[in-house]
Amino acid sequence: MQRRFAYILPLVVGLALAATIAAGLYADQERYHQKSRLGVFYKLSTMQGGFENSLNNRLHLATALKTYVMLDPEIDRATFASLARGLVSGMTGIRFIELARNNIISHVYPDRDGTRLPGRGLAVDFPSNIGELAARAMATRRRQIAAPSPAFEGGETIVSVTPIYTQADSSGDRGYWGLVIMLIDARTLYREAGFVNGSPGLDVALRIPSSDVLGGQTLYGKSKVFEQDPVIMNVPIPDGYWQLAAVPAGGWQASPTRPYIVFGGSIATLAVTGLLAAAIFLLLGRLREREKYQYLVQNAKSIILRIDMAGNITFCNEHAEEFYGYEPGELIGKPLIGTLIPEKNLEGESMKRYIHRLLKNPSAHPFNETMNVCKNGEVVWVAWAHESVNAKDGSMVELLSVGTDITDRKLMEEALRQSERQYRLLAENVTDVIWGLDADLRYTFVSPSDETLRGFKRYDVLGRPIEDFLTPASCRRLTSEVEAMKGRVADSRRPVSMTLDLEFVSADGASVWLENRVGLLLNDDGEIIGVQGVGRDITDRKLAEALREDVERMAQHDLKTPLGAVVGLPGEIRRLGKLSQAQENMLLTIEDAGEAMLQLINRSLDLYKMERGTYVLRKKSVDVLGLLESIKAELLPIIREKGISVGIEARGVDRRFVFWVTVEEDLFRSMLSNLILNALQASPEGGSISITLDGTDENAISICNKGEVPSEIREMFFDKYVSSKSSAGSGLGTYSARLIARTHGGDVVVDTDTPGETCVSVILPPETDA
Repeated sequence: MQRRFAYILPLVVGLALAATIAAGLYADQERYHQKSRLGVFYKLSTMQGGFENSLNNRLHLATALKTYVMLDPEIDRATFASLARGLVSGMTGIRFIELARNNIISHVYPDRDGTRLPGRGLAVDFPSNIGELAARAMATRRRQIAAPSPAFEGGETIVSVTPIYTQADSSGDRGYWGLVIMLIDARTLYREAGFVNGSPGLDVALRIPSSDVLGGQTLYGKSKVFEQDPVIMNVPIPDGYWQLAAVPAGGWQASPTRPYIVFGGSIATLAVTGLLAAAIFLLLGRLREREKYQYLVQNAKSIILRIDMAGNITFCNEHAEEFYGYEPGELIGKPLIGTLIPEKNLEGESMKRYIHRLLKNPSAHPFNETMNVCKNGEVVWVAWAHESVNAKDGSMVELLSVGTDITDRKLMEEALRQSERQYRLLAENVTDVIWGLDADLRYTFVSPSDETLRGFKRYDVLGRPIEDFLTPASCRRLTSEVEAMKGRVADSRRPVSMTLDLEFVSADGASVWLENRVGLLLNDDGEIIGVQGVGRDITDRKLAEALREDVERMAQHDLKTPLGAVVGLPGEIRRLGKLSQAQENMLLTIEDAGEAMLQLINRSLDLYKMERGTYVLRKKSVDVLGLLESIKAELLPIIREKGISVGIEARGVDRRFVFWVTVEEDLFRSMLSNLILNALQASPEGGSISITLDGTDENAISICNKGEVPSEIREMFFDKYVSSKSSAGSGLGTYSARLIARTHGGDVVVDTDTPGETCVSVILPPETDA
C-alpha cells in the first residue's frame, strides 16, 4: 500500500502544482486587475475633485451675489456690474451672470453687444428648461443646476439658478426677491478637471444617473464606458449628483505576466514531478527494515515521533497519541502530511516540500514550528526539535522529532501578525495620512502619503512631538481635545474619538489643512498608551471657506457706512421742524431697525475676532439669575404659545440670592439667549425646560429640555452651519455659543445620554467668579 501511494505521489504533487499554478494565474490576473483599477481610481479621483472644485468655485460667486442682494435689494446696474466684474476677475468659463427680480431680467453681466437686454421674462423669453429650473428653485428655496445644453453663442453651458429671499420682516416672513442666473461654460469645467487631454490612456464619461435600463443621460464622453465595468465616482451637485466613470483606453487588459507564469509553471511542474518520481523510485529501491526504537519514555510530556524517509510515521509515544486523539498504534504507518500536518500552511505553502527538505537535510532545520491537526479536526501548534537517525554507514534512515505544544502562544502571534500585515498594507497604500503618537504626543508612525503631501521624510518625523509640525492654534486645539477625550475614557458611553480640522506645516514652509479622525489607544487596563489619527487633505475647502468669509466680512463692513445715515438722519429730521406722531413713530422704527442691523454686523465681526483669538473681552460682574429672568421675559410669547414651563434652580448662591460671574455682559447674554431659544424650539408643546446654576465647585449653567438631538449630528452639534432644524435654523447658534464660552476661557458641552432629553451645559472657569 505504501509503495502504491509512493508511485502515485508524483502525480498528486504534479496535480497540486498544476492547481497552484492555476491559482497563481488567477491571483496574478486579480492583482493586475486591482492594480489597474487602483491606477484608474487615483486618476479619476483627481478629475472628480478638479471638476467639483471648478464647479463649486463658480457657484460661490452666485452665493456672494445672493448675499449682497439680500443686504441691498435695490442694487443698481452699475454696482452690480462692478461687483460681478470683481468676482469673475481671474476666473474663466462664466459666460453670463444675470439677476431676475420677480423673474424678470433686471441686471446682466457682461452685456458687451447689447443683445442681453434686461426686461425679459423667464417664463416667456427663455427656453422652457430654464423656466422649469427657476420654478424648481422657487419651490425648494435652493440652488438648482441644469445639465449641460447647447447655447446660442455656441458650445454647451451649465445653467445655475439661485433663489434670493430678503431678510425676514417683523412677522418672520422672508420675501421672494428673485433669482441669480449663471451660465457656465461646460467645456471650461471639463478642461480644468482634466477630462480633455488630462489623463492619457483613459476613456472618461460623465452622466446623470437614472433608475431606468438606459442608465441615464450622458453629458461627456461615450455612454459605452459605463458598460465596461468602469471605476465610478459621484460628483455632488445641489439636490443630487452626477456620475463620473473611467476605464483604460481600449478596455481592461490581461496581465502581461500571464505567458511567463504559464510557461515557467509548466516547466517547473514537469521538472518537480520528474525529480520527485526519480527520488521516490530510488528511495523505494533502497528501503529496508530498520530496527525500531525499543522503548521511549511513554510518560514523557513531549510529543515524540519517528518518521521514515518517505514521510511516514514509524513510531509515536503515548503522549503523542493522547495529544492528537488517536488510539494506540493507529498512527503507525500513516503519512505525516495529511494526518498530523496539513497539506499547506497558513501562507498557502506546500508542507510536503518542507518535509522533504527536512528529511534530506535535518541539520539545516533543527528547529521549527508547524501547524498540526488532531483527529477531531482541532488545529494545534507544535514546536519541533529534529535530529537524524543514521545507519552504521552514516546514511540517514529516519528522523527523530520531539515536539512541545505552543498552541496558545502561536495563535496569538499569528493573529497579531495577520492584523499587523493587514494594517501595514492599508497604511502603506491609502492616500489619506495615517499617523500614530505615543502618550507624550510624539510620532511613532506616519504613512508614506505624508511625505507626498507635506514633503517630510519619515525619519524627519518619527520620534518628534507633533507640535513641531502644527501651527500654534492647531496645536492648542489638539492638546485640548486630547485632554477632553482622556476625561471621557472612564465613561464607556462617551466616544473616545472625534473629528478635528488641524493646520500642519509642510517642509517648504507652507501649511496644509487636514480633516483628522483622532482616537485614543488604550491597553487592556484602560490606560492611554497613544493617539491614532487619520487625516484627509481639505486645504482647498479651507481656502474656499476663507474666501467666502472674506466676501461676507467685506460686505458687512461696507454696510456700516450707509447704516450711519439710517441711524443718524432721523435725529436731524426731528431738529428741522414739527413732526406728527405718526412721523415720529416712523422715525423711531427706522432708528431701531438701523441699530439692530448695526448690532448684528458688529456681532458678526466680533465672532470673526473670536475665531482668530484677537477679541478683547470687556468683563464686569453680572448676576446670572437676573439675566435669565430678563431673557425669560423676552421669550415669554414663545413660552406661552407652546405651553412650556421654565424652571430656574440655583445652587451655591450668596445671601442676596444672586449668582455672580465676571463676563462681558452683551456676549454672555447673547450666548444664554441662543441656548434657551434653541431649547424652546426643540421642546414639544406642553413640555418643560429646567435651568440649573451650580456654583459649588465651578460656575456651571445647565439647560435641559425634552427632545433628542438627531443622532446624525450629535458629533457635529457645535460645528458651524450644522442645525437640527429642517429649514429655519442657520447652524450658527450653538457654534457662536461655544465660541463665546471658549473666549471666556470656558466651554459648552452637550449631554444626550438620557433618552428623550438634551442637556447643554455652559462651564466657566473658577477665576470668573466675582
